[in-house]
Amino acid sequence: MVESGHPRHLVAVIGAGPAGLYASQYLARQGMKVVLFNRDIKPGGLAEYGIFPDKHKMRLGLKAQFKRILSMPGVTYQGNVSIGRAGDIKLDDLRGMGFQAIMVTTGAQENSWLGIPGENLDGVYQANDVVFHYNQLPERNLAEIKIGSQVAIIGVGNVMLDIVHYLRYENTVQTVTAFARRGPTQVKFDKLTLAPVADCLDLPAIEQAVNQAACEVENAGGDVGEFYALLEEAHNRAERCDSGLKFGMQFLRSPRRLIGDAGGRVRAIVFERNRLVRNGEVISARGTGEIETVPVDTVIFSIGSRVDEGFGLPVGHGTYVTNPEPRFPVDGISYEVYNPELCAQCEDIFVSGWARLASEGVVGLARKDAERGAKAVLQYLQTLKSSTDEDMEDVLSRIGSAKTKVVNFEGLQKLWDAEARIAADLGLEEYKFDSNEVMLRVIEEN
Repeated sequence: MVESGHPRHLVAVIGAGPAGLYASQYLARQGMKVVLFNRDIKPGGLAEYGIFPDKHKMRLGLKAQFKRILSMPGVTYQGNVSIGRAGDIKLDDLRGMGFQAIMVTTGAQENSWLGIPGENLDGVYQANDVVFHYNQLPERNLAEIKIGSQVAIIGVGNVMLDIVHYLRYENTVQTVTAFARRGPTQVKFDKLTLAPVADCLDLPAIEQAVNQAACEVENAGGDVGEFYALLEEAHNRAERCDSGLKFGMQFLRSPRRLIGDAGGRVRAIVFERNRLVRNGEVISARGTGEIETVPVDTVIFSIGSRVDEGFGLPVGHGTYVTNPEPRFPVDGISYEVYNPELCAQCEDIFVSGWARLASEGVVGLARKDAERGAKAVLQYLQTLKSSTDEDMEDVLSRIGSAKTKVVNFEGLQKLWDAEARIAADLGLEEYKFDSNEVMLRVIEEN
């Protein structure tokens, strides 16, 4: 509910993933006028282009929520608009248009590299390369992903499991092995995400890998029984693995370099074996100097994400830098962008979601963080005079002059309706266009 007499301000929210959408909803409910900018044509971010395609119920439920937010009177959607240093509109341009606060919710758009030799070999991919490929993200969807028969995935989170799920349907793949730098009790996936591929688990090989790590786990105060319980719970929900794929895991391994063949394609990974070191509640991996070479023909890194350093905000440790002494903290957390050397004017810029803390949480946590960030924005806006209702028309006219093919909520409705018709005609749960050119043409023709 809008508070009685609450001043109305003009706020730009940049990024229309879950964090941006829920921040917009919260601000609009408090009487703010919000323009939600999105680099992509469609909203949703990773909820649209990161969730595995067969999770139809989850995807449709989120889309319904997002449509309700975008239809709110206080929210104006502007898709296909890039904001930032090299974008269609600069941050300073937004201030010139009359925006009194800027909330950045662009997420952590880039995967992290380890910086080891051989990362540029053919057959080496980032998790986003694969995820955006099977989710058909326009302009970031690689035309071809060349997957071999022996695949190594570096990382043991839910994204890794979604990639294994995808690889089930690739006829070329015989084995997939996920490598963790720590032990089996530090895996980052859950039983629900494991369930679709649990029947593909190479249990004898995994048991052997767990046994090899058991002493280190116990010395660090862990119990491998927790890991086996996780596997068992997932296996009880498992789908039949008809592809013949063998899915294994190895623990206490850190990649040190990738080896290529004469043709420039990856053929092996050199690992250093680790031991576990406990410091209070933190368990870390420490190299032993023992080296092992594992033959592979495809490597996929799934080790976390970082923000876009080219956006134009100060970056540290993969996220945008926030003020260590915030003026408007919420639950003890700073959402205020900060760096007096690199940011000439930062007091009106706030961050939330993965832009604030990369790779942290799922949609529910993104919503909570977005709403806390919105509360910080509201505290700041209370120190300013409100804008007028006439500002919006002028603002939108300036955005239109900056980029001619802006997609608004009406355009989105046309796009969604067209996709729904095609899905119905083809007897599919869902259909999506995979290029911006096609989507813009569909909007113009309907």
